[in-house]
Amino acid sequence: MREFLARSKVEHRFEDVRKEPVSREDTIKLVRTFTRAFAKKGSKLIELDPKKASDDEIAKAFLGTSGTLRAPTVAIDSTLVGGWDEALFAKLTA
Repeated sequence: MREFLARSKVEHRFEDVRKEPVSREDTIKLVRTFTRAFAKKGSKLIELDPKKASDDEIAKAFLGTSGTLRAPTVAIDSTLVGGWDEALFAKLTA
């Protein structure tokens, strides 16, 4: 993913959520600050409305097996993306 961002000349800031985990509560608060949210779950890409989704829907989409924010999670303007989907990133960074 970082290679894609560099190749596409997208400015970004890297924060290692493994070293500084983001809790369930903080993840839900974070997701709700965006107007659009996407999460890659297996081969499926789901879209959530952060203002209408339940806490459990957000948690299921954005928390990893450790119960903390999953990596990678990337903010692009008013959109948050959890997981890697090259086609979506290409569309959002075009």
